Amino acid sequence: MGELAVLPTSLSVAYIRQYSLIFRPTLLMINYPFPWLTSMSPLTRPLTLAMAGIALSLGLATPGHGETCVPIPLVGGQGNSVTKTVAVPTIPAGPLGMLGINITRNNWNTDWAVPGGTVFKKFVMTVTSAESTPFDIRMFLKYSDQTASEIFNQQAFVFKPNTPLEIVGNATPEEQPYQVNLFVNGLDSLGKTYTATLVGCR
Repeated sequence: MGELAVLPTSLSVAYIRQYSLIFRPTLLMINYPFPWLTSMSPLTRPLTLAMAGIALSLGLATPGHGETCVPIPLVGGQGNSVTKTVAVPTIPAGPLGMLGINITRNNWNTDWAVPGGTVFKKFVMTVTSAESTPFDIRMFLKYSDQTASEIFNQQAFVFKPNTPLEIVGNATPEEQPYQVNLFVNGLDSLGKTYTATLVGCR
């Protein structure tokens, strides 16, 4: 579930901080973690998709009144929960390196596959960690037209003991994502471990 990204020949830790948002009058574009995205949907996308209810709670996500929440499966994995240790990117040797092209592999992205045929009202990501160092955390709803809505973006998030981070991304019947993406990295988080679990509620 790693991502491939083409980086300059000369590498430094600075590139870890280069995952920035570029705002335009009507469009929002993301450089990373989706290098294949050239443009985002208009900022007029319903606010329920552009914003999320974010809460810190002592328990796992619980459905609201009349809601049923089901596990959303990992892409290329098993179940709906993943535990990762944030890795330092590696540069595999090979012909591309001889040509001056550095291809960096990392494990900062995790995708969940939203099943078709079901209309979800919201997606709830629960992230936990016993680490006391900060993480850079972002969450996206990805759509089949190659656009994505950023639901959460916080730099240097520090987990409190026994307190998970709960991120809620709302959806509408007209705007159903095909995947949910969690992007976790940061200089201070390298070598640190976290667990993420996703459910969809209808």
